[in-house]
Amino acid sequence: MRRNARILITIAIITAICGTILGVQKVSLNNLERGSDDLLGLTLGLDLQGGSHLIYQAINPETEMPGGVTEDQMKSLSRTIERRVNASGLGEPIIQILGEDRLLIQLPGIRDPGRAKALIGETARLEFKHRTTDVPPKAVENITDDDIISVKAEEVQSDGTFITEEERNNEVSTDPIETAEALVVEFTAEGFDKFSQVFQMLITSANKSMSVAQTGTLIPPARLGINIEGQEQLRYNTLGLNMYPVWTEMRGESELVVNKFIIALPSSDDGSKGAISVEDANIKIGTTPTISFEISEGYIDEDIGLSGDDLENAYPSQHQASGAPIVNIEFNERGTKAFGELTTEIYAKQQSSGIRDQIAIILDGQELIAPVVNSPITAGTAIIQGGDFTLERVKDLALLLESGRLPVPIQLLQERDVDAMLGADSLKKSVIAGTAGLSLVLLFMILYYRVPGLIASLSLLIYAMIVLTIFKMLPITLTLSGVAAAILSIGMAVDANILIFERMKDELRTGRTMLSSINIGFNRAWPAIRDGNVSTLITCAILYWFSDQLGATIVQGFAITLAVGVAVSMFTAITVSRTFMRVVTLTPISRNVRLFLPTGGGEIKDNVQN
Repeated sequence: MRRNARILITIAIITAICGTILGVQKVSLNNLERGSDDLLGLTLGLDLQGGSHLIYQAINPETEMPGGVTEDQMKSLSRTIERRVNASGLGEPIIQILGEDRLLIQLPGIRDPGRAKALIGETARLEFKHRTTDVPPKAVENITDDDIISVKAEEVQSDGTFITEEERNNEVSTDPIETAEALVVEFTAEGFDKFSQVFQMLITSANKSMSVAQTGTLIPPARLGINIEGQEQLRYNTLGLNMYPVWTEMRGESELVVNKFIIALPSSDDGSKGAISVEDANIKIGTTPTISFEISEGYIDEDIGLSGDDLENAYPSQHQASGAPIVNIEFNERGTKAFGELTTEIYAKQQSSGIRDQIAIILDGQELIAPVVNSPITAGTAIIQGGDFTLERVKDLALLLESGRLPVPIQLLQERDVDAMLGADSLKKSVIAGTAGLSLVLLFMILYYRVPGLIASLSLLIYAMIVLTIFKMLPITLTLSGVAAAILSIGMAVDANILIFERMKDELRTGRTMLSSINIGFNRAWPAIRDGNVSTLITCAILYWFSDQLGATIVQGFAITLAVGVAVSMFTAITVSRTFMRVVTLTPISRNVRLFLPTGGGEIKDNVQN
């Protein structure tokens, strides 16, 4: 009983999930998106909703004649076109290689075949852009001159405290004082509060940037621009990590509240390591300086004229030292020069300011990856690596980089548009045929097999829900041949139930109890059901393989749909129907044995026990 209860709960959960999925047009779970605007959110084929039917001929790039292309070139061509169509939002393409050098492209639901043809035949645009943080800054307008008391450069200790005259003049001390050159800005109480808000925003942005960097995503942190007009100009940017507020100063036993911020000075003008000296900074600041602040956030992608035409090769590999998966890229002469100038500029900026620009690689308007630059690259070859890189990831990335242009030229051989009205009519007729077929089967089962027939009908409804849910979530493109396969699988599901009920009837004739007859009937019917369905699944696998090799998409869709239906029918017949029959034996209705016998089964003895 407990086992039956657990199975019933499982069936109820499965049914509820399937009903929920079928009840909404589109399902979105994390990165998984399934469904469409068609019937029950199913993905319908060209013959059910109309669209474009295109056949292309591959051209040998060397001879410029039809044919003479390799299998790898055709596969790469197929993947490139599929990615382009998917990325464009035109629909879910059905792409099949025909023979050795032809490509069948079906675009269900496409209302703009001209756009689709242009997209397929055009070279995709692969771009390399300079992702720079040099965005136009926004002034921090709420901090004015009235909020600032003083601005000067000082040496501060590594713990953030100021150096006293006693410490500075103490020549006896054996412990050297670690100091840093910093800009010290003293605010009014109100000004300190205003700048503290800016400081917190900078810290939050920097922490977020470092956090997402661990996942392989790069988000530049917000930058604070400091502009001082004094004896000379002193302008530089900081990320906020090298500044801190000074809340109190300790002088013996007294505590003096201050409102100061310590901000590290920039690198020296000559480009050497270390900050500008305090003396030089104070000379520039002067005695009556004015200071203003500005915020720069995000980045911009600057077009540098480097495109996929400048990329000669991209292939997956492994790092010689670490063995980590990487992508190798090679540029032509023009690309080598442009890429060398870009990486040199980015590296120099990083060395001088600490700000790390990126190289954004964009394909058809979609970012592929945005690697950083660790050194100037002037030889024309580079590697792309990432902490989250896997072998599959680098293979896909290399393929996408290579697909900046079609692997081989193509020529349109045949174009056929399937009218949307014709597709809608086919869909309507398919729904009517499927509904009528299922209804007639259910009616026959109930009238002939009575209670078992009613249970079988309920199982068939659950079967239909599960099958349609699988079609929607995989997703499987449903065509007319697929509808035929689905209807055929319903017949096979019914056949499984008939085998079970006939075996059960034989056991009832011998005078066995109802529960015993059910269990034995299912056990004896199972080998025949198993062998028949497994044989069908093997046939489906053979059909799928041959159709894949020959480009017969209709047969392929038939094989997939029939295989799913057969697999689900075994589950519903053996698990769902069996569980329901066992539960019914616990009800008073099981006492009337004739309700469990086919019409005409009156020869069964009345002494059958429950």
